[in-house]
Amino acid sequence: MLNKIKDPFIISIFGASGNLATIKIFPTLYELMLKKIFPNDFVIIGYARSKMSEDEFRNFVAKNIRKYYKRKVQTNVLNELLKHLHYTTGNYDNLKDFNKYRSHIDKLLKGKKLINICYFAVPPVVFKDIIKNLGNSRKSVHEDIRLILEKPFGDNASSASDLFHFVSQYFTEDQIYLLDHYLGKSAVQSILSLRESNKILNLIMEGPEVANIQITAFETVGVEERIGYFEKVGTLKDMIQSHLLQVLALVTMSIPVTSIDESLHREKYSILSAIKFGKSKNNIVLGQYESYKNIKGVAKNSPTDTFAALRLFIDRQSWYKVPIYIRTGKKLYEHHTYMVIELKKHRFQPKSDPPNRIILEFYPDERINIKLVNRQGHNFQYQDITTSDTIACEDDSCLPEHGGLLRDVIAGRKRFFLSFPEVITTWELIDSIIKFARRNHVKIETYKEKSSGPKSQDKLTKIDGFKWYDIH
Repeated sequence: MLNKIKDPFIISIFGASGNLATIKIFPTLYELMLKKIFPNDFVIIGYARSKMSEDEFRNFVAKNIRKYYKRKVQTNVLNELLKHLHYTTGNYDNLKDFNKYRSHIDKLLKGKKLINICYFAVPPVVFKDIIKNLGNSRKSVHEDIRLILEKPFGDNASSASDLFHFVSQYFTEDQIYLLDHYLGKSAVQSILSLRESNKILNLIMEGPEVANIQITAFETVGVEERIGYFEKVGTLKDMIQSHLLQVLALVTMSIPVTSIDESLHREKYSILSAIKFGKSKNNIVLGQYESYKNIKGVAKNSPTDTFAALRLFIDRQSWYKVPIYIRTGKKLYEHHTYMVIELKKHRFQPKSDPPNRIILEFYPDERINIKLVNRQGHNFQYQDITTSDTIACEDDSCLPEHGGLLRDVIAGRKRFFLSFPEVITTWELIDSIIKFARRNHVKIETYKEKSSGPKSQDKLTKIDGFKWYDIH
């Protein structure tokens, strides 16, 4: 049974007529309502440039919940949610429109002081306008306003730093929630829980016992309707800079000894700032699927990467010379996301012995697999001993990624959100890799769709005498 939110609140959704709101946020709000998590007193107000009446907005939300919610929608629950919905039309760069929005809130609240959750379901280009006008339209700096900014946070270290300094002019750091939906996945959150709760598991996952770490995130889909965004960004920025480096940090960082959110952020920053890319063409592979240049809106000579593989290291004594391999791409043969922690062998073991492995699967299954090797008989035949169990949330208390994170914001918890130092240091790493690739003319290799990507990705692991581990 999920704990009910006790404090009354208002959620202001900026960009309420856009894709993020319609596909993710509205179905999430419905599920929170379905599971009776909301208090009796709450308000949802949409803000967008689209001209709609409140009845039209409610119909718009209902239509999209029915379209994008993955299970059958209960009409009575939906209707109860719609009673809490309101709408304001306005531009993001107009202070008068924000004053009108504030007046609308005042009429709804009738003097009550509620937590105001401001969800930025808008392109990053309008972040600053909304931040500025929210700051200038409030009655007091002591108002409990919490900003949810969803990835991407800038497009390089400079722009991320600029965003941090800009928002700091209007709001304090504890009011800012940087959301990466990957950190809302129950399997990703389980990494920390498993390490904190199981000393024996944590000991064998530490640097001195690890031969290498591999992260694979394959997708079968292409860029599709995200082409306007993706053509400017590419896979290195879209997948590795935030999602996959965050997963890596949760596995390799020191476990915080306190439950304070800032302790976790400090430990993650410490490890993320220590990740290094050796400036060699042997440490990077970039690719692009065959039909990418045929998509409308893509330049015929587009250098955008739809596949990226990296060989990295962590500049820490405990992880000295432990290679980390990351690969991710689109239009590949399967949709599968997993991490392989390959353990070191005894020095006296034959090189032909397969290694022991800990495998964390994030999609489509959410499982932990511990694969041990046993040699049997006079011919030393290898036998796999596999212990496997789910790390997924499987009962009625489970929430979707955005649902759990939204509940955390209302509760004032930042454990599974990012900090600006984390964001900036990962951008610095990716910026240096992109700069190296451009200066040294790293080739964008064309690969066949429904394949495993460019064949040259094997060179990354071969340098150290390892192989990619494929789960089939």
